[in-house]
Amino acid sequence: MDTFEKKYGFKEDEKIKAFHRSRRLFAIYNDKLFVAEPALPYSHASWFEKEGWITKENDSLMNKIVRGIVDDKEDIYFYVGYDFNVNSEAESSFFPHLNELSERLKLNNEAKIFGGLIKGDPGKKWPAIKKYGRIKDNLNIKKS
Repeated sequence: MDTFEKKYGFKEDEKIKAFHRSRRLFAIYNDKLFVAEPALPYSHASWFEKEGWITKENDSLMNKIVRGIVDDKEDIYFYVGYDFNVNSEAESSFFPHLNELSERLKLNNEAKIFGGLIKGDPGKKWPAIKKYGRIKDNLNIKKS
């Protein structure tokens, strides 16, 4: 296992790579929204390393950069850290960028927003920690 796999707690096999390809990555770094290319077969940590934001030796920003995915139903999941947590800082970072994320990816306003994930079996959908309702109910709202 490489360094990032150890920190996530599982090896990235073909099942996990298939899951990775099925979702769209995004991150909020230095108060700017970044959206990855579609169908990437790797984790946020690998993406962040390619962007030069973290290294295998210094990945402390994984606990600070709010990141997430948009799944094939256009639902949004956001979190921080290798443990996929959500907290008030993550909410304060995420919600001001919801309009831009929704517009850039042309998301359905009926899609749902979730914060944090409860780790489960690798390659399977994990349950969310918090539910925030639909995109349209959260546009132009600042959470604290």
